[in-house]
Amino acid sequence: MMQEVSERKISTITKNDNVLDLVKIKVRLDEHFYIFSRFMISRMLTLSRIKKLDAIQIAKDIKKQLIDRNSLEISSNELEAIIFQTMNKFGYQNNIQKYQMVSNFYRHRTPMIIIIFGAPSIGKSLLANNLAERLNISNVLQTDIVEMVMRSINPEQFNYDENEDFITKFKKNCRLIRRGVSTDISKCLSEGKAVIIEGSAAMPEYYLEAIDKQEIEDDQTQLQLITSFNQNDIKLKKPQRKDLLLFNQQKKLNTQFKIIFPQPDEDFEDEEQIQKHFKLCKDLDKIDQSHSMILGFLPILSRNDHLYNIENNMSKKIPKDLIEEKLNQFQSIQNELLKQRSKCILLPINLHNLEETLDTMHDIILQKILDQST
Repeated sequence: MMQEVSERKISTITKNDNVLDLVKIKVRLDEHFYIFSRFMISRMLTLSRIKKLDAIQIAKDIKKQLIDRNSLEISSNELEAIIFQTMNKFGYQNNIQKYQMVSNFYRHRTPMIIIIFGAPSIGKSLLANNLAERLNISNVLQTDIVEMVMRSINPEQFNYDENEDFITKFKKNCRLIRRGVSTDISKCLSEGKAVIIEGSAAMPEYYLEAIDKQEIEDDQTQLQLITSFNQNDIKLKKPQRKDLLLFNQQKKLNTQFKIIFPQPDEDFEDEEQIQKHFKLCKDLDKIDQSHSMILGFLPILSRNDHLYNIENNMSKKIPKDLIEEKLNQFQSIQNELLKQRSKCILLPINLHNLEETLDTMHDIILQKILDQST
């Protein structure tokens, strides 16, 4: 009997939701209009740091209010007033300013490029996909897939000198992949779109440069903390992770970065490749990036956590006798990336609490949006 009542209740809720969605409401914006979307409203609310379930309920409540009032066509200002009233009713009055800033940011079609650098097997894809869902970003570009496509078209370009060390090959690979993502980046910048780029085949120096070209100086105390964490000499507790995260964070948030294309490597590339490089550089220089939001993250893992991920979370299992070698290679990539930490936000990952890491990224991005909107 209880199960029957429960099923009836769920059925009623679903039916009510379906009825709400059958009613189309026009929202006027200047001379144009768009159809009200509960989904889009809830996503904007979530981006404004409102709990997901509350955001869904607020969006539903707004739609119900409009239907009850028979407001089948309203202005964007009227809708905004109702949104704020409903947020206040649900106890989110402190999030109204955030919503205004976020809404304004998206309305102006500000290009947003978020790049998640990092060594292999630290959870970048998981972070990128979850972050994209939170921020309502549909475009996630994975350097692994770009590399796969490039290899299928021209595998010879990935033939490196066997005598070269691992990091040299890694850098050359990153340069090649950088060329492969150029079109998507330029499109994002010129059309006011948002994209998250993630992958191991990416280095900050090939993507980011401070517009004023001033390097951010290291804090020696924090530098020691990074070294100890990286070498597994210490296990960071939450306050220490926060301290490490805050390492020059405000300076980096206050620094406006632009997307760059690396200069050609004449020792490695032929004349045709060099000319392509110059063309890509020129095309990028034509785009005004002064109002773009560009932010890099560098997630890092301690050696022990990295080992755990390699042993348990890699899609392709590594033979036991090769695990130590892979770990050393992956950690050497992390060490190389750490040399370029001045260009991105350091993100010590809590392997056992993904939400904590995502919340941190979410807050930083929101802060960047708010800073650029003021």
